[in-house]
Amino acid sequence: MNASHRWLGRVVTAVVLVAWVVWAPRPQAVEVWASSAILEEKSEDAESGEGGNADKQAEKQEDSQAAASEEPQKEGKSKESQKDEAAQAESKEAKPGEEPAVKESKPAAPPQPAPAAQPFPATHTVKRGLVKVEKKFEANFLPKDVVEVAMRFQAWTQVEVLDAVEHGTHVKKGDVLVHFKTDDLDRAIADQKRSLEAARRSLKDNEGLLAIMEKTVPFDLKSIEINLDQAEQDTKRYFDVDRELLVRSEEMSLRSAKENLEYERAELEQLEKMYKADDLTEETEELVLRRQRFAVEQAELSFLLTEKRHEQFTKIDLPRQDEAIRRDLEGIRFMAARSRITLPAMLVEQRRTVEQQRIDLERAEERLAKLEADRKLLDCRAPCDGIAYYGAFREEGQWGGSTSLESKLKPGGSVSKNEVLFTIVQLPVEKIAFKVGEADIRWMEVGLEGTIEPKAMPRTYWPVVVTEVAEIPAAADKFDVVADVTIPKRPVKIVPTMTGSVRFVVYVHKDAVLVPAKAVFTEDLDVTQRYVWVKGEGDKPEKRAVEVGESAGDSLEILDGLREGEVILLEEPKLDE
Repeated sequence: MNASHRWLGRVVTAVVLVAWVVWAPRPQAVEVWASSAILEEKSEDAESGEGGNADKQAEKQEDSQAAASEEPQKEGKSKESQKDEAAQAESKEAKPGEEPAVKESKPAAPPQPAPAAQPFPATHTVKRGLVKVEKKFEANFLPKDVVEVAMRFQAWTQVEVLDAVEHGTHVKKGDVLVHFKTDDLDRAIADQKRSLEAARRSLKDNEGLLAIMEKTVPFDLKSIEINLDQAEQDTKRYFDVDRELLVRSEEMSLRSAKENLEYERAELEQLEKMYKADDLTEETEELVLRRQRFAVEQAELSFLLTEKRHEQFTKIDLPRQDEAIRRDLEGIRFMAARSRITLPAMLVEQRRTVEQQRIDLERAEERLAKLEADRKLLDCRAPCDGIAYYGAFREEGQWGGSTSLESKLKPGGSVSKNEVLFTIVQLPVEKIAFKVGEADIRWMEVGLEGTIEPKAMPRTYWPVVVTEVAEIPAAADKFDVVADVTIPKRPVKIVPTMTGSVRFVVYVHKDAVLVPAKAVFTEDLDVTQRYVWVKGEGDKPEKRAVEVGESAGDSLEILDGLREGEVILLEEPKLDE
């Protein structure tokens, strides 16, 4: 019986829906009819609920059969029967004793579907909690102190190794670290001493010569000026006085020879006249005539020679003498002009030579001192107690060059100038070094306390205190930080360059206002402004600016703008325009 009632109720519901579609002007009657049918169906379902599971299964089978038969019945209905059913629904809706409502002349407007309600975003209640910011870095242990042993040669460049201690050897102060071959350096020192002695002698000679030139150059310049002045005076006197006298002297010589010739001839002529009148020629007279004749010949020859000399003097010797005197004066002038330049220049050059030799001597002495100092470096000994490591110890707690030095410090190897051979490390370790990126450097400050867990000793924690923070990055996104570490007095197997994890709690707020990070939004036009959506009265979202602090996992600390207990939206709401 219950199954048949349920089937009938569903048939009625289907008919009502078809009637509502066909007869749109009377929607109220259809809605009332459909709602009454639904109520009847619910009441029948309540009655049928008292049966057992077997009845329910039977009802399910009957429901499936009824649903299969509903479609043919719906299609067999005619439009007239649908109208009749609608009229019956109106009559049921009217109260007893009242007339059914008269149909209005104007058709009713079709119903508008109600706008779909927007789903309200998920919310979160603001709570208080703990905010703790912890930073972790990988650090290297640093020794108590380090002393480098390097070949800080001043003049020498390379030396051959005979033998050296092994890497990591414990040494005492004064222990020999490496033996070198010294033959080449010893020869260089001996050669330098000989060169230095020769330079000293040369400098001494040139200094003596300079002392002489300092006196002779001014004297020579003075003498040249005197000679030039005298030459000019002599030349002027020659052309003004001496030349004319010289010409007159030659003229007088020629005239004297001529006069002497005439005199001798006249005398001979007088003697001949005198002796001819006597018509007698005595021997004495003959002798006198003979002598006079010879005097005439001699006078003639003398005149001839004097005449020739006069001619040569006038045409050849005198012009040549004039030219020679002029050239001598010109030469003296040139010599004086040249001496005025060369003599001071020679003095200056000698001064420079002496100065350069002094500099060269000083440099030679310095080089000898450097070579002798380099020779002492070849006696390579430990400057203190500790562990001898190959290579240099970097400030960040790492070794540099130890691999390459292993081959250089073998017999036959060679080391170069300024190369760090050993670093003597003093124990125990007292510091650590680590690098911090730009995002975390703001937390690092002198005095910051933390702990370090050595990798070699898990679950062992030692206190550390930051002592140095670099202001300039050592590399891109890397700042050097150094911290002191306190190690127990008991022996520990921690040596420099070993590593560990250092931790710092850089921020703690035990009673912070916390919200999910995804609930905090950023203004599009101002990235410095942050805001949240607060659930207000009538579930209306309210936009509110907030000040954000540190992050704690997926949550953010709110410094201002929210209170505990307020409800915020986890998503931005879709507001109506």
